[in-house]
Amino acid sequence: MMQTQTYRQTASQICCRVVIGLMPAFGICFVGAAAYGQDASGEREEIDAVLLDPVIVNARKIEEEIQRIPFGITVFGPQSIEREDIGEVRDFARNVPGLNFVDTGLRGSNIPNIRGVGSFFPQSPDDASVPVFIDGIPLPVRAQDRELFDVQQIEVLRGPQNSLYGRNAQAGAINLTTASPTFEPSFEIGGEVGNLSHRRVSAIASGPLTDNLAGRVGAQYLTRDGDIADINLNDDVRDQDIVNATGKLLWLPGDDTDVTLAVRYSNYEEQPTQGAWFEDPDFPRLFLDRTADLDNETLGSGLTVRHDFDELTLTSVTGVQYYTAEYKTDDTDGLAFGAFLNVPPALFNDPNVDFRTIRDKDLQLSQELRLDGTLENGTRWLAGINVFRADFDFDMVFNSANIPLNGDFANSFTTTSYAGFGEATVPLTDRLRLTGGLRYTYEEKNFDGRFKDLSGAGPVASQTEAGSRSFNLVTGRAALTYDVLPRLTGFASVARGAKSGGFQLLDTDVARGVPQSRFDTAITWSYEAGLRGTLFDGIWDVSASVFFNDTDDEHVQVFDFTTLEAVIENVDTETYGLELESAVRPITGLTLSGGLALLETKITKSDDPTVESGNEVPFAPSVAFNLAGQYEYPVELMGWKGAVFGRVEYQYVGSRTVDPQNSFDLDSFDLVNLRAGWDTETFSIYAFVNNLFDNTYAETAFLFGESPVTGNRVSFGIPGQPRIYGFGARVRF
Repeated sequence: MMQTQTYRQTASQICCRVVIGLMPAFGICFVGAAAYGQDASGEREEIDAVLLDPVIVNARKIEEEIQRIPFGITVFGPQSIEREDIGEVRDFARNVPGLNFVDTGLRGSNIPNIRGVGSFFPQSPDDASVPVFIDGIPLPVRAQDRELFDVQQIEVLRGPQNSLYGRNAQAGAINLTTASPTFEPSFEIGGEVGNLSHRRVSAIASGPLTDNLAGRVGAQYLTRDGDIADINLNDDVRDQDIVNATGKLLWLPGDDTDVTLAVRYSNYEEQPTQGAWFEDPDFPRLFLDRTADLDNETLGSGLTVRHDFDELTLTSVTGVQYYTAEYKTDDTDGLAFGAFLNVPPALFNDPNVDFRTIRDKDLQLSQELRLDGTLENGTRWLAGINVFRADFDFDMVFNSANIPLNGDFANSFTTTSYAGFGEATVPLTDRLRLTGGLRYTYEEKNFDGRFKDLSGAGPVASQTEAGSRSFNLVTGRAALTYDVLPRLTGFASVARGAKSGGFQLLDTDVARGVPQSRFDTAITWSYEAGLRGTLFDGIWDVSASVFFNDTDDEHVQVFDFTTLEAVIENVDTETYGLELESAVRPITGLTLSGGLALLETKITKSDDPTVESGNEVPFAPSVAFNLAGQYEYPVELMGWKGAVFGRVEYQYVGSRTVDPQNSFDLDSFDLVNLRAGWDTETFSIYAFVNNLFDNTYAETAFLFGESPVTGNRVSFGIPGQPRIYGFGARVRF
């Protein structure tokens, strides 16, 4: 393993150095390209290509061109979301350089990290480094992995974003913007059918209710059969039934004021898997005596009020988010545990032993007030205050053959934070701008826990405990942007990100009378330089950046093989690398695009003796890239005017280690996705296939241990999605 790891590091280092060394040449090409788009008089030449309008984003909570953003950002607009069939985070994660989606198999525990920075398994109810926002309102961590219904724009912001996005935006943030009500009536209904009994039905209606009030409502139902065989119960695991419903009102009481009220509801009934025996020659298979079952609901609402004064805008964003879930599972897969003890799987076929039921709920309230405006010298500024409160309850009843764990664990967590923030961009010259941002956050966390032994033989019959911690966090950013050309901008920035410490969600040490585990605040200093813009009169979009992250006290999960329990540790890390994105439209209708991420990671300090300095950061591939080609051609058929389109995608994710101990590496994998159809103003028809070659791979995995009988490694892997294909149609009125 060490030889493979060393080779991989050396190869990726060489690639990184080669690309960085070529950046000056890229710069020369960019300048030459810009010159090529002009004749001797400076006039633009006519080029047969589709020229797109500038991309407008809200990455800094004000509308501006993406070219002005002084950090890494990737944006998906309405057409991209539709063409790339983006339905959830995993669907776009592989098309965003540096964004790594950690799939634990359990929807409430799936979280992203960026550039090797962030928690890789949630250690507490709010332990995430890339918060997800819907219309400016933060989602609970355990409700981030949602179906993206009626989403109009996705913005992935890379690098620390605490100065504007607040708590836990240590590695970045994801902005989701939903479609707004319209004063023109519209209605859309759509459906899909595919293999594994895939079915999707959706309907959306929008239109005026009065002269100054418009509404939008939508609903979606998605169902699919399982794809992982349980050979004991003769069933297929990982089926799902999902319901989404949305409602939105837009009220315009005056020319200078708009009020938006949004409500979103979702219900997920799934049979998830938390891993199959990874060394199984026929991976993935399961041998369970109880089928896992997850039932969760989310209900969220947001009220946004904006009022324009003569020289500034006042914005109020109020959010209420509620999440509840019940999860039942068998904890002893016969194949894995049989391999661990070298016994037949059927010995673990007892539905009355080793199972658990988990219930949790989360109520989250947020309020933000901010002002923004532009001074006479062109300075763009924003300032605000933010209040946040979350109450999270967690209860687990564990029937375990491991006596200390056989009990009822009940924990409650309360988080309250207050913050003041501001950011301003000052024009120093016509082409040079300076940005400075700062945020101060006071955060308090309280914990109450109760344990009751259910075995009658445990070392502790019952125990209660409580704790309180407070944190003072100072975060911010300083950046320079320079317009190399009218549509090409360079930037350099330094940012400080933070993620507060806290209490572990499930601390099984309490069953032995040991106090609740705590972890410290993680602090990241991030340095980034890059180039972003368009060339050849808008034909070629380019974005490139290099970065270095220095993190103290990152939160990592370490598996203790002596007690078979997960414990929490703080470690120091360093990550650095390069990201490239490009899209070129050489002729009308054709778009060629791609992205590349090269990343080196290292744990520089750890107090855990099993985690060595020099180890790699988990789930952060050293190489990942994507390529896509899309072509559209106008077609008129039977009086219907529209465009025929075809799209092919190739995605590659390199090998990555599975834990801070670097127990083993997951193999690289690649996927090919296809999509084709015909769009008109009134209807669309399309066909799709994801994972065309039905590759079998593992998204994530973790080591359970080495067999005490055979000495062989036994681990659990989370299988990637199988081949999914089908066709669909939408009708618009």
